[in-house]
Amino acid sequence: MPIIKYYNKITTATAVEIIDINTKQGQLNSMTLANVHSASVTAQVYLQNAAGTIYYIIKDVVIPVGTMLKLEKNELDFDANVFNLYVKVAGSTPLDVIVR
Repeated sequence: MPIIKYYNKITTATAVEIIDINTKQGQLNSMTLANVHSASVTAQVYLQNAAGTIYYIIKDVVIPVGTMLKLEKNELDFDANVFNLYVKVAGSTPLDVIVR
């Protein structure tokens, strides 16, 4: 069973760095984004290179109350030597993020 590599409760609209370029992180198996609030949450998951260019994996996806979005291995396949991985929410609706 894959171990949890990262977890966080995101509660602000500030982008949160999930995987840093410098960690040389191996391939990810999955990422779950769970809405743990009483209102819908709008989320973004994206890659950003050293030049600041952003490439969205998902952009402005609404996750309804009490549901979870799961990204699989093939959706998270990126070069960790080139990109940082970020999650950002709109507003302050909490979102639990777990990466395996």
